[in-house]
Amino acid sequence: MNRKISVSGLTHDSASAFVSMMGIINGRCSVIWENADPGQADVLLVAASEARHLPAGKGDKPCIVVYPSSQNRPNAPFTLSHPFRAMNMIRVLEDVARALPG
Repeated sequence: MNRKISVSGLTHDSASAFVSMMGIINGRCSVIWENADPGQADVLLVAASEARHLPAGKGDKPCIVVYPSSQNRPNAPFTLSHPFRAMNMIRVLEDVARALPG
């Protein structure tokens, strides 16, 4: 099964790192993740600083909140610390995939 994820509010380097790691971990997850525009995404990946200010209509999609590993974990159902670690990324993406309908 394929799922779509949109990256928003991360620095260019962080977004590139996430997309690159997504390519590496695809095949190790129960679903194949593809990068997409926010309107077509099943899941949003947002910076912690952006998570409180999601545009209207985006709140109905699960969000993975990215936060610096030097800071406390945000109060959100799905979080991912940066710099990204492959096993943490797989765990979070699997958790989100299980929460999605269908």
